[in-house]
Amino acid sequence: MKPISDRVLTAMFCDDIRQEVGNKMSFMGCYQSELCVPTAPMTLPKLCIYLTLMTPMARPLHSLCFKVLLDDDRELARVQIPNDAFSHALVIREGRTTRTCVSAAVVFAPFTIEKRGVVRVLADTDEGEVVGPRLLLKIMPQLDPTAPPTEEGKLAKLAAKKAAPRKSHTPKPGPA
Repeated sequence: MKPISDRVLTAMFCDDIRQEVGNKMSFMGCYQSELCVPTAPMTLPKLCIYLTLMTPMARPLHSLCFKVLLDDDRELARVQIPNDAFSHALVIREGRTTRTCVSAAVVFAPFTIEKRGVVRVLADTDEGEVVGPRLLLKIMPQLDPTAPPTEEGKLAKLAAKKAAPRKSHTPKPGPA
């Protein structure tokens, strides 16, 4: 796999994608880099991913397949973009840079989180694979018995131990 530095794959992970009046899209409940749940397994009503692949006008796409993977080995979704979509791709002009974009939305309804993991997005193109962002799936450490202790957790336990009242070993007064 050769790196493709001038093709960029972006992804927005969110709770919902809505088509609004005026051909606008709204993304509800966007995740930045991680999705934390209080316990596992947990089922979310929905998890949406909005994918966009950008490529220079000089190197148009001839084939594209978006993939969503869980922990690199389990394919959750595959979206094959039809070849005729490339002739209708959106053109973005910023200063002197000109490129085309192809986007797709992937919706999981429901989406079950069984354990800690990573959701990754990839794009297979005619020139090779483009790696996109990832979303870490986390179970809150204080509630996850399988999670290794964090440094913060260790320090909190130590502080709690030091702050706990100590038993007094002074002898009880005897009979007078």
